[in-house]
Parts: sequence; C-alpha cells; structure tokens
Amino acid sequence: MLTPANMTGTCTKLGTLILLVRALSLNAAEMQRMGHTTLGPRHSLPDDKGMYAAVIDPVNGYAYFVGSYLFKLDVTGDLPVQVGPAIYTGQFTQGAIDVATHYGYFPKTTLVRYDLGVGTNAVTGAGSLSLSAGNASCLALDDSDSNPANHYAYVLCTAAGNPARVAKVALSTFTELGSVTLQPGETNFLLGTLSDAKKGYAYFVTVPGASVSPKVLKIKMTAGTNPPVRIGAADLGTIGEFIDGASIDPVHGFAYYGSYNSDTNILSKVYKVRLEEGDVPPTLVGSVNLLPGEGRLAASVLDPANGFVYFANDNSYPGGVYQLSLNGTNVPIEVGFLPFPGGPQVPPPNGITANNTTTNADGILPYGEVFLRSAVFDPVRGYAYFGQDSRPNQVVKVRLAQLEPVTVAGARVPGSESIQFSFGNARGATFHALTSSDLTLPMNGWTDLGAVTEIAPGQFQFTDSLGSEIQRFYRVFVP
Repeated sequence: MLTPANMTGTCTKLGTLILLVRALSLNAAEMQRMGHTTLGPRHSLPDDKGMYAAVIDPVNGYAYFVGSYLFKLDVTGDLPVQVGPAIYTGQFTQGAIDVATHYGYFPKTTLVRYDLGVGTNAVTGAGSLSLSAGNASCLALDDSDSNPANHYAYVLCTAAGNPARVAKVALSTFTELGSVTLQPGETNFLLGTLSDAKKGYAYFVTVPGASVSPKVLKIKMTAGTNPPVRIGAADLGTIGEFIDGASIDPVHGFAYYGSYNSDTNILSKVYKVRLEEGDVPPTLVGSVNLLPGEGRLAASVLDPANGFVYFANDNSYPGGVYQLSLNGTNVPIEVGFLPFPGGPQVPPPNGITANNTTTNADGILPYGEVFLRSAVFDPVRGYAYFGQDSRPNQVVKVRLAQLEPVTVAGARVPGSESIQFSFGNARGATFHALTSSDLTLPMNGWTDLGAVTEIAPGQFQFTDSLGSEIQRFYRVFVP
C-alpha cells in the first residue's frame, strides 16, 4: 500500500547542489484492548460453547459469532451490542457471508444458510442444501461480481475413503452445479473461507495425518455453470502439524497459517505462502517460530493496509493476540503480544482447564478472557473482534495497530552528498523508500530504493547517495 502524497519539504544548498527533500513516514498507534461484550443470557440445553466461527459485514456494521448459538452484534459503537435474541444453530468450524444478499453460509455435513437480517432485523433460518459431492466441511465464496445472481460458493466436501471434492453452488438459486475431484490423499479439510475472489481463486487447508504435512490447496473459481478446477497445492513443512488459524492478503499475494499444538512447550509456527499469479500452484515462502510458551494459534485476522497479521491463542495463558509484521516477500516477524485480563482463578501451568464457566453472581469468568477461537476484522473502523469459548460466550474488541501519515524532513550527511531521514514506528514494521526527480510522476513511475533499515526497535533510518542530481523526492511506503 502506498502512503498518501501530502508531504512538505525543505531546501538545502550543498555548494552547487540543490536538494528538495520530501519524505513521508508513518506513526503507529499500537494494539489496544477495548473491552469485551458478554453474550446473554447464558443458554442451557445445550449450554453456550465453541465460538469457532465468525463472519462480518463491515459496511453495515454487523458481526456474527457462532457457538452453539448464532449471535448478531452491532459493532459500530464503543463495544459490540447484541442485536435480538440468539438463534440455536449448533457448532460450525467456519462460515462465509454474502454481504450483498445478507445471507450467511455454514458447512456442517449439509450447507446451511441463514438470513442474517437487514439492519436490526433478527437472524432466521433459510434452509440447507445436501450436496452430491459429499459432506460439506468448509467453503469459500466468490462474490466478486456486482450482480448477486453471479455469486457462488465453493464447498469442500469429504467422503469416507475417497479424495475430497470441491462443489460449486449457485447462491442465487441455492443449487449444486458440479464439482471437481481432488487427488489421492487429499481427503480431510478444515479451513476454507480464504478466497481471492477478484483474481478468481480459493484456498483450502488439509487436516494432516501423523506423518503427513498439511497442504494449502488452490482452486480456480469459474464462470457460470462451469465446475471448479484444481490448480495445485503447497506443503506446509514436512510434519503432521495441525493448522487452526489462517488469513489471506490478496493485496500483496500471500496467505498466513498458524499451527496449533497440544503441548504449550512446542513453539507455534506461522507459515507464509505465496499465492502465485494465475493458474500457478501456491508455493511455501517459509515459517517463523513464535517465542517460548506461545502456542495454540486458533484465530487470525490480517490488515494489509497497515502491514500486520494477528493470531489469537486458545487454551494458553494469558489469553491474547500476537502481532506479526508481513515483512514484504520474506517470512513474517513477531513484533508484539497483547495479553488479555485473567480471571480470579489461577489456571494450571500446562494451559489445560475445565470449562471457563461463570459460577459466581457477578458474572466473572474464572479464567478470564481465554479460549479465543474465532476472529473477524472490521477494516472500516480498524478493530478486530475475537470470539471466546466460554459460558456465557464473550467477544473481545481490539484496536489494531494503525499507521498514520506524518511528515519528516531529510538532512544532509556531513562530508558527503547523501541524504538521510529517520522516523519512529511500530517495531518490526516493514517499509521501502521510493524516489523520483519529478514529484508529479504517478507512483508507478517512482524508483524503489529498497528496504528502510530498523536501526533500533521502532526507529527507522534510510540513507541515499544523491550523486550529481540537483533534486530528489522521497516517499516511504508499506510494501
């Protein structure tokens, strides 16, 4: 993302060399926990639990979280506000929303559809669809066409003992159009929803076996009644590691996947996958280990405009959110952790507890804000929401790191014909410097000078040799 161009400059005379320097940096507001909303009343028969799935309509300001019950939340105020009563749905592992039609879709053997309601209207059931391709386990939507009649779901379907299939469903008629059979060994899947609909591809993650690594599968979305096409897959490492957190960055062309380990002594990893252009299979960029004690990544959101991906933890203490810099084309870098408040009871050291269930009159959960299982990002307002597996369920609101434009002036390096500028920002953030001798050129006409150096945590500096040029302009941008 290129930063805004409203920059001011300074002129410095170096003998016969005239420099007009204009540089733009970004000032970061760090992550901040805003509070939580308790979803009520607590249900029984069955009890609240799960919160494995969530979808959001950021334009109209509503988010939807699903445990045993589906809750509709107004996210336009200080904290989420529950809209109407919850509806019993049973648990889903993920879902997707067609904002144009206000329908939400959730896979659970059949493909289940809900009318999410316009405005403050309550959520209601809108039928289900059994698929000849098999049992629905996860899905991605193609809502890129401005006409809702041309919106489709791509549903990963499993069948015992056989490769999985990806079925294509016309959302306007809620009918199955066809499917593609995957390759041997591609049988069990957990994560979907990662779609780059504008470029026409969806991405699914396999559930690994004991000695088989998980794969990221790329599926081509097709026009009309044409069935989907399998493009290829990328292996995430070489071991059977469980993946339970994922985000896609269609702006820069990457996806990020977090590992979920049953033992908190095993460091979690964040994998980075290059989506590749067109009908080219995805490729693994690499992975980064988190710090000791940081494990069980179960929910993720990504903010491409500001250059960060976030993963929440499950069954780890304290509950909270890890922040990683996207780091250009390289593996991400962990740059922060936001811990959430604990409760009045101290959890055991291995992170395994009984249900986080209210037992006292004041409604305080005994282990606090833990068991974070789902997440959505509101790019309109800059907040993320994390669904908590507790009884009653809770949703925690977090302001994500915001990069705000500020102006900085460069200065001559003594004894040389070089220019240098510095600025502060979030530690681990990634920036590149652009230059041009003509300020009126469009951004694609500027020259990328490469990465800006982080000389100390949160302090960035760039030095450029000017040579014989009379003037040069600079911009800093998030690659």
